Amino acid sequence: MMKKVFILILLFLSFFNVYSQNHITVDITDDVYTILDMAEVQGLCSKLANSKPYTEKYIKEKLVEIIDNLEKSNKEVDHNKINVIKAYLNKFNAPKNGFDLLNFTYRIDNNKPQKPISFEVNAGISSLFSGGKYTNSNYNSFGFEEVNNLNFVGDLSKYFSYRVTGFLDISKVPLQTLGEYDIGQWWYDQDRGNEQLRRYIIKKQNNSFLPFSYKKVWDGSFYFLSDVSASGLEGWSSELGFGFGMLTDLRFSFFDDHVNFGIARINREWGAMDNGSSLVLNKQARPFAAIDYTIKLFDFLSISGLTGFLEYPNRSDVTENAWYSYEKSGDSYERLKKGKEDSYFFQNMFALAMLDIDFKYLHFDFGSTCIFPKRFEFGYMLPTIDRVVYQNNVGDYDNLSLFANLKFRIPNVGYVWGSLYLDEINAFFTNFIEKTRAMFAYQVGSKVNIPLWSFTTLSFRYTKVEPYCYTHHGINYVPYYQQYIAENYSNNGENLGYYLPPNSDEFLIKVDTRPIPFATFGLQYQLIRHGVDWGKGSVVGSNIYSELPPVERSGMRKYFLHDGVYEWMSIIGINASYDFKNFKVPVKVFTNIGYIYQWFTNIDGEPGKSAAYHYYSDDEYYDKNGFVITVGIELFNY
Repeated sequence: MMKKVFILILLFLSFFNVYSQNHITVDITDDVYTILDMAEVQGLCSKLANSKPYTEKYIKEKLVEIIDNLEKSNKEVDHNKINVIKAYLNKFNAPKNGFDLLNFTYRIDNNKPQKPISFEVNAGISSLFSGGKYTNSNYNSFGFEEVNNLNFVGDLSKYFSYRVTGFLDISKVPLQTLGEYDIGQWWYDQDRGNEQLRRYIIKKQNNSFLPFSYKKVWDGSFYFLSDVSASGLEGWSSELGFGFGMLTDLRFSFFDDHVNFGIARINREWGAMDNGSSLVLNKQARPFAAIDYTIKLFDFLSISGLTGFLEYPNRSDVTENAWYSYEKSGDSYERLKKGKEDSYFFQNMFALAMLDIDFKYLHFDFGSTCIFPKRFEFGYMLPTIDRVVYQNNVGDYDNLSLFANLKFRIPNVGYVWGSLYLDEINAFFTNFIEKTRAMFAYQVGSKVNIPLWSFTTLSFRYTKVEPYCYTHHGINYVPYYQQYIAENYSNNGENLGYYLPPNSDEFLIKVDTRPIPFATFGLQYQLIRHGVDWGKGSVVGSNIYSELPPVERSGMRKYFLHDGVYEWMSIIGINASYDFKNFKVPVKVFTNIGYIYQWFTNIDGEPGKSAAYHYYSDDEYYDKNGFVITVGIELFNY
C-alpha cells in the first residue's frame, strides 16, 4: 500500500511543469547572505527578498546575475570580484553521481532535467573552542562545542525538494550565576487576600563567548555524561555531555517561483534590513516547526506568512526554580523552594504575516504577529485577515504585535533604513515615550559601499528596546486551558525578535570585506546598555520574563539609565575565516577575537528625568575587563 502511495505522489509531482531544481533553503548562518547583501549595495544584483532563508535556486540565480553584471560593466572587468562570486557559486553545484570525498557526499539522480529525482546524503563536522580571560578571575571561563551532522537532501520533480538534517552535539559551556530577579506579581492565582505573590528567575551568564554571540545547536534537552538516563535531562550544557536535534525542510515552488510553500523546522529571519537586524523574527532566534509561504504577485509586491509551533524553554540557566508554588502558612503564603515544570506554562503557537512593497530605490514592508496558546485558530493562518483585528473577534486572549520597515537605496552607494516593532502602546497622545505601558522597539541604520576593496561595506545601526517590550502578562482564562500560560515573545527560552533583552539599547558599527576568494574578514564595535535584571539593583521590565503588574500599570513610568543600576558593555570584535577547498582540501578555519569592558552605573535618590547616573561598583556589580578568543574548524560538508 505504501509503495502505491509513494508512486502516486511522484506522478502527482511530475505533473507540474515548473522550472527549477533544488528548492531547499540555505541556512541563514551561511556567509553567502553577506556577499549577496554586499552585491545589492553595489547595485550588482536586483533587490533581495525580505524573508530568509533563501532557496538554493534563488541564491544561484543571484550569483549568476552578479557575474553577468560584472562582465557587462562598462568599466574594466574586475576579475577578482568575479572569482570571489564564483567561489560561492561553486559551493552550490550539485556533485556527480556516486561518492564525492571532497564534500563527503554520496548522490544518486536520474539525470533528467525535466523530471528530476535525486537523493543525496552528506556529512559534516564543526568544532569550536572559546574562552574568556579577564582581569577579574571570577569571570574566567572556557567552553567548546563539536557538532556532527548528517544530511539527506534531494528533489522529487521540478517543484519539490526536501532536506532532513540530524546532528549530535558534544559540548560544555559553563554559566556564571549572577543572582535572582523578581519578574513581577503573579497573574495566576493572584487573589489571595492582601498577599501579592511574586515570581522569580535565576539569572546566569555565559563568559566563554562575547555577549549575545553564542547560539546553542542542540534541541530540547541535554545529557550530562555523569547521568545519561531518562531522569538526566538538562536544560543547558554546563557540564560535559551531549545533545541532539533535527532540522527539516519540505519545499514546494510553483509558477516560476512566484509561489513558494514550505513545511519546515529551520532557522529564519524575516523583516531584516541588514543581516541579523530584524526586530520581529531574528536569526538569533531558535528554530521552530512551521508552515510558511511567499506569494509574489508582482516584481514589486509580495505577501508572506507563517504559522508554527513554539517550543518550551527547558532552560535551567534562565528559569531554574522560576515557577514557585505556594502553600498557606497561617494568614500568609510561603514560597516553596521547588518550582513547577516550565513545559506546563509554555504551550504556544506563533503566526506572522507580512506585506512587502519593493521598488528600485524604496522598500516598505509591514505586518503583524501573534503568540497564542496551542489551539486551532484558522484565522491566524489566513494572509488576508489581520491578526490584531482577528484576536479581538475571538476574545482578546493573545499576544499581538505590529511591525514596519522603511528603506531608501542609492545603487552603488548604500541604503538607510528605519524599523519599528510595536508591542503595545496605551494612548498615543498621553506621553507614550515615558509611559511604561508603551512597549516598543525601534532601529535606525545605514550600510554603505567602500570601493577601495572588492566587496567591502561599512554599516551602522542604533537599536532601542523599551522596558517590557517582547514581554506579556500570563493568562489563565484562555479556552481549553485551566492553567497559567506564559505568552512572552520567545521560543525555547530565546527572544524571537531582536537579541537584546527589554530595557536595552545598542550602538553597532561594522566593517565586512571579502578581499579574495574563499576568505572573509570583519571588524565591529558595540556599545550595549541594559537595565540590570539580577540582585538588589534590578530595574523592572528588563527581562523577557517580566510582567507588568495587574494593578497600577497606568501610573508606571520609564526613565532609561535614570531609574536604577545599568550595565554598560563596550565590545570590539575581529573575525576572519578561510576555506581551503580552493586547494581541494575540505577544511574551513575561522576565528573571532574580542575585547569586552563592562561597567555599571547607578543613581542617587528617586528615579526620574533629573536623577543623574554615575559609575557604580560593589560586591554584586563589578567591572568585567578581558579578552575572548574563539577558534573553530569545519570539515567536509559545511
